Amino acid sequence: MSSTKLISALVALIIILIGAGIYVYNDKSAATYDQVSTSALIGGDFALTDHNGQAVTQADYAGTKKLVFFGFTNCPAVCPTELYNISATLDELGAEDAKKLQVLFISIDPETDTPELMKEYVEAFHDDFIGLTGTVAQVAKAAKAYRVYYAKIPEEDSEMGYTMDHSAYSYLMDEDNKYLTHLPPNSQIEDMVAKIKEFL
Repeated sequence: MSSTKLISALVALIIILIGAGIYVYNDKSAATYDQVSTSALIGGDFALTDHNGQAVTQADYAGTKKLVFFGFTNCPAVCPTELYNISATLDELGAEDAKKLQVLFISIDPETDTPELMKEYVEAFHDDFIGLTGTVAQVAKAAKAYRVYYAKIPEEDSEMGYTMDHSAYSYLMDEDNKYLTHLPPNSQIEDMVAKIKEFL
């Protein structure tokens, strides 16, 4: 091979390597940006009432990781299923790891979900779950902070005359109340355990 052809081949190889490096860098940068963006969007300040009637804020749960789920006590299927799965996940994690995680169930139907009702409801799933409710405005602020959708839907055939439509993600937050990851609804328990263990 002539020296000219050799030089051309080397230049081409260098261009390819540089291009590959830029692609990898941009891909990593995009992933980092997505993670930072999501962390900034999900979570925030709230002022609510726990199921023992005590006024609480996000600061009361600082220092421990949280799994936050929004729902309501008259939820016919989604909430019971998710809370059962979360309870089973804690059991699978084992006592030591389960202690590192505080589950917060926040009502999106505060006009019905009193602290007393929340206490009875969450303790049916797990003794360590904490139910949170509040005024309509307080709940709206908390839901907005977590980017949770919910809406009251008329339902004439139901005892209450309405139901609540809502998103059903569970949000894993760190000790400083910053977003870590989320668990989609209907996740398999083994998948929930594996995902949570990544951050314990």
